[in-house]
Amino acid sequence: MLVLIATLACAGAVTAAEPAPGAQKAGWTDDELNVAAYSCTEGLLQPTLRDYKAAAAARGNPLPKPFPEKEFRESAWPMCLCIVRRAAEIMTVAEFANGQNEKTDPFIKEAMQGGRCKPEGLLGQMIEDARKKQRAGG
Repeated sequence: MLVLIATLACAGAVTAAEPAPGAQKAGWTDDELNVAAYSCTEGLLQPTLRDYKAAAAARGNPLPKPFPEKEFRESAWPMCLCIVRRAAEIMTVAEFANGQNEKTDPFIKEAMQGGRCKPEGLLGQMIEDARKKQRAGG
């Protein structure tokens, strides 16, 4: 995840085509939106936990303080839900489920650059810290 955050932090600004606000393609329900956002949130959390534990072990700390999972989820969820809602405006739920979510890459990049769906809270801070570290040459 740290690699993902660093990569996203330095990605070039991308502007995605804006669909009509609120228009959803076929198959999207509140349940579908929530499931996809949950999957996104967990998809960010799990590698972050792995990297957190690996970094602690590399520093010789086999028992680091617990990672703030609740705070991470609370910060990733709004970004993920926003991105999923944007995806629902341009593709059907079937297209999304069949791996056509490369169409969401511009949305993710835009969010990471501080645009629509910008991550806040712990995730936002982690991304900003990664940017600072990269600018400092670390």
